[in-house]
Amino acid sequence: MNYVTAPHTIAFDLIRDATSLMDDVEVGATTLTDHPYSPMAIRARRVYNPQQDTLTLIAYHGDRLAATIIASNNGTRTTARIHQIRVADVLFTRRGNWTFIGVGHVAGRRRRFTLTTRPQGGWRIDVNGEQPVIRADLDAAARHITDTYHPTS
Repeated sequence: MNYVTAPHTIAFDLIRDATSLMDDVEVGATTLTDHPYSPMAIRARRVYNPQQDTLTLIAYHGDRLAATIIASNNGTRTTARIHQIRVADVLFTRRGNWTFIGVGHVAGRRRRFTLTTRPQGGWRIDVNGEQPVIRADLDAAARHITDTYHPTS
């Protein structure tokens, strides 16, 4: 995947790889040096107790946060969620199970962007309560936000 042109895709790759990364990363904080996510820098923090094993992965593109993933294992299964993701130069934070909210600046004014995954597929984009727009995938949503609003963080 080209993380330079679509840095948000790192979040989905880290979700996919969370189980194996949980097995590979030692307890404590570290920077992963041998990984397939170049040019991203990946910082990891693993906390273990008998009830739950938790791994936080933070991906940086240069000096900018690209994604934060939190994975946990309760001894039976591993679950992983995107906590933060940068899309179209706006940093979105998870709110609930399917929604991400971010604030960007458009022409000098703050705008609230909401991305919501849809059960039937695609992403719903809401900006300051304007008419929502549906896009087929996150790449298309990122292009729409960039082309329509040109946000800066």
